[in-house]
Amino acid sequence: MQNSSDILFRKGIKNFQEKNFVKAEKCFEKLKKNHPTNKDILKNLSLCYFHNNKFQKCEQIIKTMFDNGYKEKKLIEFLLLVLKKQDDAKKILEIISQEKNNIDEKYQLLEKFERNAIAMDNQEIENYRSNSLKKINEAIYANNIKLNIDNQFLDPPLFYYSYDKNDNLELSKKLNQLFKNSYTELSQVTKINTQKNKKIKIGFISEYFINHTITKLFKGLILNLDTSLFEIRIFYLDNGKGIDKEFYEREKKGELKNFKLPKLFNEKKNLILNENLDILFYPDIGLSTQLYYLTFLRLAKYQITSWGHPETTGNPNIDFFLSSKLLETNVNEAQNHYSEKLLLSDYLPMYYSRPKIEEIDDNELSKNNIYSCPQTLFKLHPDFDDIIFEILNNDKKAKIFFIKGKEISFEKKILERFEKKISSKIERIFFLDQMSRTEYINHCGRSSVLLDPLYFGAGNSFHESMFYGTQTVTMPTQYLRSKIVEGAYRQMKIDNPPIAKNKKQYVALAIEIANTKKEKMLEIKKSYAEQAKRNLFENHEALKDFQKVLLKIVER
Repeated sequence: MQNSSDILFRKGIKNFQEKNFVKAEKCFEKLKKNHPTNKDILKNLSLCYFHNNKFQKCEQIIKTMFDNGYKEKKLIEFLLLVLKKQDDAKKILEIISQEKNNIDEKYQLLEKFERNAIAMDNQEIENYRSNSLKKINEAIYANNIKLNIDNQFLDPPLFYYSYDKNDNLELSKKLNQLFKNSYTELSQVTKINTQKNKKIKIGFISEYFINHTITKLFKGLILNLDTSLFEIRIFYLDNGKGIDKEFYEREKKGELKNFKLPKLFNEKKNLILNENLDILFYPDIGLSTQLYYLTFLRLAKYQITSWGHPETTGNPNIDFFLSSKLLETNVNEAQNHYSEKLLLSDYLPMYYSRPKIEEIDDNELSKNNIYSCPQTLFKLHPDFDDIIFEILNNDKKAKIFFIKGKEISFEKKILERFEKKISSKIERIFFLDQMSRTEYINHCGRSSVLLDPLYFGAGNSFHESMFYGTQTVTMPTQYLRSKIVEGAYRQMKIDNPPIAKNKKQYVALAIEIANTKKEKMLEIKKSYAEQAKRNLFENHEALKDFQKVLLKIVER
């Protein structure tokens, strides 16, 4: 490079280091015009595109580098990350197949279950599922993937499969076997101290004891346990965010102890084992990458998971799944979907604090014909598109709102699906920017009706929406992940809630609610909000029942 190019290159690097990726991108684009094959320029330009969410351009630059002979391990793996950001499983699988000798061995494992987060249709979902089962079975039989637990770990394998309409028990059991075969550390036999503790020693473990849904759902239960009966331990992954400040405050008062988990797997294991726990409670198995692997070990006398991620683990070391009689109405049938033994509380297992926000006025609260589905976009199953189409087709005044996700590819693919089915009405579909909690709750309040996605519905978001009492239309299946709204309505003691048996009824209920006269809508919202205040938020009976469930476990 010439001197002027050197100056521009240094300027680009400085902008990048200062996280001014837009300015850095402009610098490296100028440099590329005169030096189209320069490795350093192309590498930095690809990184700028990545940080600016220009993933297709990033992919093109990486392929240009390949064409010019720059094809090293890190670059191939960077391409896989870029394709992941585009939700392009097909290309990911192609690259893994082509470059399996030039990339980390962990991708051999990923290849068995990788899929798109946003499926274009049911056939795509079924193809991924059947192919995964076939590949997993073959890999279990071959038993030839051996990986290091500390530097070759992958995200929990079943996350996106949970958003389908299928039973995942068989798949989860198979994946557990595959992971145990692949990581020798997961087959360790641990020694549990059988000595009886003076109090019941219970540990709660999560990566998300921060400003997160998991904290909102479970903090109230944890912090209100009777400390004369329970000795509480909190295990958390720091990741630069620490934990919710109230956990620190309770530690200062001597009501619990917090433990920051170390980085290495065996160090995490030993720290927990040293606490001699009676119960280890995982609120959300399947959300955290690092903690997922710990669940394969016996680290306490009894190990429990719950509905933070409402899906069975298929893991024999997880003894119980805490659910509710309000959610599992047919216990015998429900048990068939779990590898864990079901524990059923009489209430939703939570002590949820009513949000503290400034209320909007009634005029804003009552705008008609605003349909909102304020859920993460990968909850939108292709079958849900039919409902959106029919609402728009039958209510000419309908406007339907979604919320953009962090991954821009998700919105793009959802819109592509809608274009195929709803093209003539697409102008009445809107994607809102992400909001603060207060803005989110107020948006729910301004909505006429909320739409619960099919197969994996609302949880925390429903509770937040009940601040204003906006009705949510739901259509539960036999699986827990679709039944939270139904269970909440039961606990609220709502007469004739908008629970649909089929898609036709779902559409009819949504349209009826959205077209309710202003005064009546306000009255219903107020009624729902009052019932939530009385029965859903800060439910002391739910707290007592949670404690009873824990005591019964230890008595077994």
